[in-house]
Amino acid sequence: MKLVPKWYLSWSFWLMVLTSILGAIEVALPLFNGVFPPKTFAIASMITGIAAAVARTIQQKSMHDEDKPE
Repeated sequence: MKLVPKWYLSWSFWLMVLTSILGAIEVALPLFNGVFPPKTFAIASMITGIAAAVARTIQQKSMHDEDKPE
């Protein structure tokens, strides 16, 4: 198995990290009852998850400096 070169520059990677963080906050949300409206982090997590999936399909220039787009 080989890692994608410059994986840390991809939008999809950082969107997936953000999705994970929002999911963790959603789990801890009952500890902060009344501070945030219900389902705030669930909706934000869903939106960033969808954005990450879309970002995986887009060729990201920052990852392919030497390649010229077709």
